[in-house]
Amino acid sequence: MPALRKLYRMILLALLVIIGIFLTIIFLRNTVPANGLRSTIITTWLGLIARIFGARIKTYGIAQTEKTLFVANHISWLDIMVLGGLVPVHFLSKLEVKHMPVIGWLATRAGTLYIHRGNKESASEASSDITTVLKQGHNSLIFAEGTTSDGHIKRFHSRLMQSAIDAHAIVQPVAIFFPKINPETGKTELDPATLFVGDTSIAESFDLVTRAPHIDVEVHFLKPIRSKGKTRNEISQHAYDEVVDAIIAIKRRDRK
Repeated sequence: MPALRKLYRMILLALLVIIGIFLTIIFLRNTVPANGLRSTIITTWLGLIARIFGARIKTYGIAQTEKTLFVANHISWLDIMVLGGLVPVHFLSKLEVKHMPVIGWLATRAGTLYIHRGNKESASEASSDITTVLKQGHNSLIFAEGTTSDGHIKRFHSRLMQSAIDAHAIVQPVAIFFPKINPETGKTELDPATLFVGDTSIAESFDLVTRAPHIDVEVHFLKPIRSKGKTRNEISQHAYDEVVDAIIAIKRRDRK
């Protein structure tokens, strides 16, 4: 059954990618407005992909609508489909994604911004790029840990928070988690199918996700932070504290 489920999902994914290529050629030009046809195409397409992978999404809180820097934790490549299906954003991704066959082209045409991890000059350029889209009234989303985690949130990097300050934009922390009940303890833990850390390859992670019957996802849009009068370190720490508290609350919730 898991093998058939994987095959079925791969067929649907291939069809959706083909549709996405045609839509991208016709409509998308490297930008994601906060509203309108182009943003609707992107959010709908990403949302459908998330559902193909069995994502059952529950949202909490209200997402800001424009000129917002969303600051999220990062667990899996699924985060992109889930979050991108909920709000129109310019994602910030590592530079390697840009050079991936098909995926890199689709991502770039859909307005993805890029950063060369570990390169201070690239970080400054990425911050400038984010500032530009925010000043245009668009949204951007960064995974502030700079890498994926196992649900134990790593320190948020503050450098890119400067873009919100420079653009006089709102910062909204976002907590994403894939909860699953441990049958032995009855406690809420991270769904192991979504783990994408350490030596786990994208192929191994893809196999786990596509074989899973379904994947529950919680997305918490937390209280917005006004960037005016704050330093990037203050914003980063505030966003980190909000996300950590939200994840702790999810794990402690009684789901029996």
